Amino acid sequence: MSNQQLHSFAGFTLVDITATGVTRGVDEQKRNQQRNWETVLQAIGLGAQPVDVQLPVESIFTDISITEFGDIYSGEQKVWIWSFTVEHADVFRIKDDPVGRLEEYFSQVPIICGLEETARFMLPIFYPYGAIKNVYFKSISDYINNT
Repeated sequence: MSNQQLHSFAGFTLVDITATGVTRGVDEQKRNQQRNWETVLQAIGLGAQPVDVQLPVESIFTDISITEFGDIYSGEQKVWIWSFTVEHADVFRIKDDPVGRLEEYFSQVPIICGLEETARFMLPIFYPYGAIKNVYFKSISDYINNT
């Protein structure tokens, strides 16, 4: 498999998807953070097997308006950022949108709230559209290839 065949993506969310590695035990918060991360991997896996997955990193954005999250979010927010690659360049493409199918896969997928996130969600779901958008994606390969 050559690098020309791999296509890279980055994901951004306000949902706490900390990869704790906790799969059982009594630390319910760490288990729930891991559950959210497992949900992310399963949603991506609906379309392609992710490879070279970079675990989510928590960042604090002091001005959330510089992101592509929905209008209901403002001010300082925690954002989890991760990346992954897939073997087929257009597996998530819908027409001119290289991440359109990823957005569909994440639309209304249940999440566990009340962890370490700073955002408050109207519904306990991933939502990639409109005013309540709490997850979005970027095609890193398209960005690199167009510069």
